[in-house]
Amino acid sequence: MRPETRKRLSSKITLTALPPAASVLRLGDVVDGVYLIRSGGIRVYYLDADGREGTLYWIEAGQSCILALNSLFTEIPYPAWAEAEADGVEILTVPGPLFRELFAGEPAAQRFLFEQLSERVFELQKLLERTMRLPQEQRLILLLLAHADADGTVRLAQEKLARHLGTIREVVARLLRHLASQGLVATAPRRILLLDKRRLMKIAAAEDETAFPLWSAAPRCGTAPGQVRAPLND
Repeated sequence: MRPETRKRLSSKITLTALPPAASVLRLGDVVDGVYLIRSGGIRVYYLDADGREGTLYWIEAGQSCILALNSLFTEIPYPAWAEAEADGVEILTVPGPLFRELFAGEPAAQRFLFEQLSERVFELQKLLERTMRLPQEQRLILLLLAHADADGTVRLAQEKLARHLGTIREVVARLLRHLASQGLVATAPRRILLLDKRRLMKIAAAEDETAFPLWSAAPRCGTAPGQVRAPLND
């Protein structure tokens, strides 16, 4: 950005810290700014007619919410729910009127918005295709692989896994029992240990070589394959 633009932006941007599971946006909210993730993460999800949740996407450091951007420019109420992830989230907010002004004359703002839009639309399209095609077990495996730490431990309760997948806990419990019977996972309260990542990856990709990693943390929106997006600075 031009120096004068940077100076004006830095004087208007605000920082908000929210604890884990805090509501960021709700269905029908009016969006009055552009929200940039400084640290932590946000889960954007929907509710079906039966009240079950399903994850649309996650937003991490250096990213923004494309649904919120769309609501800002179209003045349409926010169409989903967004909540802070397990580590909470720090959000930098650019006032809506200022960002619209920047978008009208600042190439960097234009690149930012179209980058976010194009990557997220592609991601959502692939998610829809895989949701319609892949069996539930493969979708669960992809989710487990993406959220496993270096030791192969997934620190998510079965209820939360079910919410991510848009199903019920009993279905997830049945799928995990089937995986455990094959020696692929071991379950404990609020965590799951992946015993054979190689075999799990093979099963997950059996239907479609491009399916892995469906829920991967990288690349995310606005990050090209092989590129690591740096967090936003102060």
